[in-house]
Amino acid sequence: MAKPVEQTPYDDLVVQAKTQSGALAELYELYYERIYRFCVHRLYSTAAAEDITSGVFLTVAAAIRQFKGCTEQDFRAWIFTIAANQANAYIRKTSRRKRLMENVVAMRRAAQPQDSPWSVMDWPTLYTAILQLKPEHQTVLTLRFFENMDFDEIGRVMDIKPATIRVTVHRILRRLRDVLRDDFGCEERDEGA
Repeated sequence: MAKPVEQTPYDDLVVQAKTQSGALAELYELYYERIYRFCVHRLYSTAAAEDITSGVFLTVAAAIRQFKGCTEQDFRAWIFTIAANQANAYIRKTSRRKRLMENVVAMRRAAQPQDSPWSVMDWPTLYTAILQLKPEHQTVLTLRFFENMDFDEIGRVMDIKPATIRVTVHRILRRLRDVLRDDFGCEERDEGA
């Protein structure tokens, strides 16, 4: 069951942004860092994230008058939907992302001791494992764990029921664990260990 929409101090700002450039500028200031951070986590490149973030706000500026929402929650879902769509389009257009991550992982693994397979687990390794997931699943993980969105918010962004998101996150995490285990060739560790 979806949570009721709570009033925020920024709800009026969303409505005003449709007709006032100053209000739109305030929304830009409120959301720029969050959208940029989301793009960095999705694209693993600050340069690409800057480009996509700029594109997101250009899209918002061009389409704000037609935006049907009137609350900050509506705006947040809308802007993250735009960001997710533009990030996914970027990913489809380029394979450079995968090659860059593979290079970073290779350099990191070469620089670290090989005492145990789990000791070399680091962010590039995790990102490489995430890259093996479907783009939609990458988006769900990014929204959930990097943007700390709850299932209701993710559901609004992705136009999926929150209960479906909850189950999807569970399945994605299981798949990610399997990918990491396969990559490291490790047996599953005991829960009590």
